[in-house]
Amino acid sequence: MFAKLFSATLFATFMLTVCAHAADKETVLYNFSFGPNKIGNPWGGLLKDDAGNLYGGALDGSIFELSPNGSGGWKLTDLYDCGYVPDCSYSFGSLAMDRAGNLYGSTYLGNVIEYSPSGNGSWTATTLYSFSIPVDQGGPSPVILDAQGNLYGISANGGSHGMGNVFELSPASGGAWSLTTLHDFKGSDGAGSDLNNADGEIGGLVMDSSGNFFGVTGAGGSSKNCGGGCGVVFELSKNDSGAWQETILHSFDRKDGYNPDATLLVDAAGNLYGTTASGGSGGFGTVFETSQASGKWETHVLYSFTSRVHDGAYPNTALVMDADGNLYGTTISGGGSGECNVENDTGCGTAFELSSNGSAWSETILQDFAGGNGVFPGGLIFGADGDLYGITNGGGHGNAGNFIKLSSGSSQ
Repeated sequence: MFAKLFSATLFATFMLTVCAHAADKETVLYNFSFGPNKIGNPWGGLLKDDAGNLYGGALDGSIFELSPNGSGGWKLTDLYDCGYVPDCSYSFGSLAMDRAGNLYGSTYLGNVIEYSPSGNGSWTATTLYSFSIPVDQGGPSPVILDAQGNLYGISANGGSHGMGNVFELSPASGGAWSLTTLHDFKGSDGAGSDLNNADGEIGGLVMDSSGNFFGVTGAGGSSKNCGGGCGVVFELSKNDSGAWQETILHSFDRKDGYNPDATLLVDAAGNLYGTTASGGSGGFGTVFETSQASGKWETHVLYSFTSRVHDGAYPNTALVMDADGNLYGTTISGGGSGECNVENDTGCGTAFELSSNGSAWSETILQDFAGGNGVFPGGLIFGADGDLYGITNGGGHGNAGNFIKLSSGSSQ
């Protein structure tokens, strides 16, 4: 049932051989572990609050907090332990937090859940909405919040055309939440992906300062080079009558990427950056920029992954950008290690930096993952110290995953 989610994680083939890497920039800050009152296999990205604490979810349904302990170390707190109960297990993607400190997340089994502190140190979980998810088609995407506390996300299936939709969840009377469909995909304008492979994630939405949404779909669009379309970048905005209207900003054609499945990054100038999990000149995914030029949206490939030694394959997490405009991200495969096998590639994943000299972008591999230092990295986030932090879904002690730091700066 969970093959799509796990094909690149728990069901991938690897051995826990610890390898030395001369160019390592990684510090393992915490080893996750299995067992009673333990947390294993963290998944997706981390959320940072104003105090510098980090929050994430794990495949067993646990929601956790990582807090600096003041002496250079970190403390792990299990906020809520689902214990593989179907309603809340298989949490994936990034969490969202409201002003009251409540957390919101989605699960592979189709639920959107609120996690709330109860005041006595414990947390409670409330299922706000349950989507009907077909076998091997997980979702919905991670959710985001607006200033009024409404939640927004993407479902990869369902809708009036059966190809997914953009939705809003809003608090209703009596503690219930109501679902509103903002847009139904019909294929030519985007479609949810049901790929049963390492590419099969669901990217969420980003919102600009004007309240417009930007996102991707893993399939659909105008290209005939992929079965069911190669995916699109879209904008959703309100027209003069107040109705939501979709604009296709780009339709992928495999040569510039296939199956975008990670949430976009929007910079201060309104440029969009993202990844495709496959396609491109190397066939193993791309990093792209979608931006406006003379009032027209254009998409350019910044980098195509090759899966050669010390290069990545299958990027499927959101990018982050530093003050100098450098981009950072991870790939779930590649890196040269023979200890993992993901789809048509070997390797346990990489963390990379892309830097521009004004006319071209170049890649620096910050970390090759293999065994003890983690396998299958999730998304990265900047800490208060300017370094990058993230998790790995596996590897480490007992293959339960690691909490890691990557030092700033580029060096091979």
